Amino acid sequence: MKDRERIGQIRIQELSRFNEGKGIVPGEPLDVVLAQTDHPILLFTTPSAFPATLEYQRVIGKDRGNFQIITTDDPIRDASQVPSSDAIPLVMHSATDPVLFKRMFADGPDFGQLLMGHLYIPTPGHQSPSLYALGVANQGIEIIGNAKTQSDRQLEEQMAMRRREALGSVLSNDDFRKILQSGSVGKIIAHALGPVGTNISQAMEQYVRSLGVEGKTELVVHPGGIEPLANEKNPVGYVDIARDQVEPGVIPIHMECAVYYRMGDVFKQKPNEVVFADHHYMPLDAMQLGSVREIEDLAASGIMKVTTHPSPRPLIDPWVKSGQAEWIKATSNSEAAKMVVARQADACITTGSGLEEAKGLVSRHIFGSPTMIFTIATPLAQRDLQRYR
Repeated sequence: MKDRERIGQIRIQELSRFNEGKGIVPGEPLDVVLAQTDHPILLFTTPSAFPATLEYQRVIGKDRGNFQIITTDDPIRDASQVPSSDAIPLVMHSATDPVLFKRMFADGPDFGQLLMGHLYIPTPGHQSPSLYALGVANQGIEIIGNAKTQSDRQLEEQMAMRRREALGSVLSNDDFRKILQSGSVGKIIAHALGPVGTNISQAMEQYVRSLGVEGKTELVVHPGGIEPLANEKNPVGYVDIARDQVEPGVIPIHMECAVYYRMGDVFKQKPNEVVFADHHYMPLDAMQLGSVREIEDLAASGIMKVTTHPSPRPLIDPWVKSGQAEWIKATSNSEAAKMVVARQADACITTGSGLEEAKGLVSRHIFGSPTMIFTIATPLAQRDLQRYR
């Protein structure tokens, strides 16, 4: 019995937890904090994202004296190893960069928060602007969390104007919101990954409510297994379903998360669509390890079968790499929980709501609630959207 308990304890101790950055409001409010701080800012990025970092520096109005851009092949690693305790380390990646998918959960707990800010810039040859995500290392989270900022309406307006200038003739996400709210749009069809209760379905509901367009929105939460793009089980994804619903007065939209493992494919395959029309921030429903049997019992029984959506899979990498577990793909966090109840797996990574819906599952470890950027896309092109203004 002691050996079984020891194995179970080691497994639990190997799992990580996110620094949730409590007290920090992502997006434009974070920009205000960074614009007002006297702490030096070190922004790490890849060479391909360097132009976006220059634009971000311009948006928040920082000069080279206290804002340094460092290009590197591994921004997350280098931002995590800043020697100065007084600096705020940041990282910037394109939302289509697979690094976000691969490392949001693999390095997120040790790094900090990868998705706390955003910037849109035009994309040559594409109807959609490109979206860049701003991350804050743990050291920066502590500094920002303790910062005292003052309300500055003029500063906020200046930064909003600079963001708008960066896009030129391309519609901004604020423009897109106004279009959805306008009387010229009679119906919105909003597609989200299901089943009901997924983070994306919750985020889409929040987004629609935040715009005040619930009355003209049809929310479509797809059954488990149907993803944005076609997969091995379903020949049609809801990205293409949305495209076929375009008609006068109707704007279909669909939501993904910035760490969707095929986000780059969506962007490449849809050059005539606005893939990054808008975004919505939401802390993930608390990510948890769930099982029916005690982890100690599973650990003593051999190799565990752990099911997760591809995005949070890295959270169990210590187990997989040590040979203590094997991974089974689930199409969503909610589906992962159901697979354990159906005895298709021994344990899962799911959410609080996923645990509630899957009767019999017990939470064994809480990873926390990292902030996520949920992206909103539409199959319409720029010229199509312009007609609704």
